[in-house]
Amino acid sequence: MQNLTWLIILLGIALGVQIVLFIWGRRIRKKEKENSVIEKYDIRSRQKAWQLLADPELPEEDRKKIEELFQDKA
Repeated sequence: MQNLTWLIILLGIALGVQIVLFIWGRRIRKKEKENSVIEKYDIRSRQKAWQLLADPELPEEDRKKIEELFQDKA
């Protein structure tokens, strides 16, 4: 009976650690998405980048970041 108690405690701790890691990972992913223009606008090709650059509603700061990223890759 004592072994079963320790097993339940161990499983509870493991579950708690998994939940904390899941929440922590989501927060990190959210911060990366906010800071990365590629993630923010879902840019998967040069064509998508140039279409975004043609959009007049694109913020100037994001426009500069996209231009820097795709000018260097040429």
